[in-house]
Amino acid sequence: MKHIIFSLGLILTLFASCQKSGEESRYYVKYSGSTSTLHMVETTYTVNGETGQVKHTITGFSSDYTVTIGPVKKGFQTGIVCECMETESYYIKSQYVTIEVSKDNDPFALKASGTNQASYTIDY
Repeated sequence: MKHIIFSLGLILTLFASCQKSGEESRYYVKYSGSTSTLHMVETTYTVNGETGQVKHTITGFSSDYTVTIGPVKKGFQTGIVCECMETESYYIKSQYVTIEVSKDNDPFALKASGTNQASYTIDY
């Protein structure tokens, strides 16, 4: 009887692990940006979302932006672009964007960064 229970437990464990390995990974993308200017300016962040590009506009001397999208699949092309209107007139003091990715609820990891744009194709 003990052998039957052990065998059933082993079969169930193997079956459960086989199911998990066949599942497709789920990825989440966190876009962040920060801009500081000498004068009040309109800053637009454009990101690649699940169904196309998404724009968010902030007006002020500084703008901090963060959004998380997902789940998306392996091969998804991430991208963020930060544009300040009339940058010659308003002199940007600092500007920075980042892309972080989380796979299957793991912690977010930095995958790309830049001054005003960054992109990354999910490939792991």
